[in-house]
Amino acid sequence: MNIVEKVLESGISFQKKERHVVEKLVSLMFTKKIAKKEILLREGEICKEIFYVQKGLLRVYIINEGKEVNTWFVKEGEFITSISSYHKQKPSEHYIDALEEGEIISIKKTTLDFIMKNNHKAALFANHELFDKLCDYQEQASALRFMSAENRYSYLFEKQAAIFSRLSQKHLASFLGVDTTYLSKIISKEKK
Repeated sequence: MNIVEKVLESGISFQKKERHVVEKLVSLMFTKKIAKKEILLREGEICKEIFYVQKGLLRVYIINEGKEVNTWFVKEGEFITSISSYHKQKPSEHYIDALEEGEIISIKKTTLDFIMKNNHKAALFANHELFDKLCDYQEQASALRFMSAENRYSYLFEKQAAIFSRLSQKHLASFLGVDTTYLSKIISKEKK
């Protein structure tokens, strides 16, 4: 979804008649084509921007005991950043990379801070998006904490149906905390 449409359709702050204002704000952002496997943020870097996915699929992951562990997937029409690194301007514990070729829009922290200080409606929209994602993340963390691998698979299928078929078994297994062999067994059971 186009970022201008997302802002206008949210109904949180801007009205459709204010399209020109939203377009002016979006003009302060940067559009970039990204390649599959392109890394947007590395562990140890300080995150200085928020990304909006225009096209493609991103993942957030950490390295734990030498293995990549997926913690979040982001599709078209969604924002992503390493929130702790971005907000506190400290080194990130996360990586963000592209699982598919795509296009992102990025906005630098300094630019967003300026916009939010000077445009109440933009601040309301940003606040809504932040809390919306925090709610999703809290729900996911609570739900997945006590579920079996089979139930985590079903949960992800239900909550992330739009991206499910776009994930490789490797990335799906990493998110679920199982190896690919065990994931194959889960998938076989689900198909029956």
